[in-house]
Amino acid sequence: MLEQWRAGLRVSEALALEVADLSLDVELPTLRVWSGKGRKARVVPVHPELGAAFQTALAYGNVTEGRIIDAHRTTAWRWVQKAHAKAEQTGVIPPGTEIGTHTFRHSYARHLLMNGIPINYLSRWLGHSSIQTTLISLGLVPDPSGSLAMVP
Repeated sequence: MLEQWRAGLRVSEALALEVADLSLDVELPTLRVWSGKGRKARVVPVHPELGAAFQTALAYGNVTEGRIIDAHRTTAWRWVQKAHAKAEQTGVIPPGTEIGTHTFRHSYARHLLMNGIPINYLSRWLGHSSIQTTLISLGLVPDPSGSLAMVP
């Protein structure tokens, strides 16, 4: 589920995305999440690779309205398991590494944080009400010098 990695969406949010939620033909492409946790709507920037994937999927499937992904949560879980198995086979991750659907969300967040995205932006894009929630979910704690450190 590329949407999770490139947009930090929860599985339910990715599966609920509709064509009308996408704004791809603008200078700064975005997607709108309406069904966030706590019924909080938010706007998330769309990575260029994700934008291209959406455009390809919509064109290939001739989808012009309604849901983008016609799948159930259990199907999404099977996709994650398949990607996990392939990542282990190709050596991308060590054998026995546990991952779940939320792993993609956390990976997205850590990737952005490590590449200079301010935590307040990241918190908003993830749909968190508080930066504290973002820090906790990422396993980040302040160190004595005042910077953030990742908990192993």
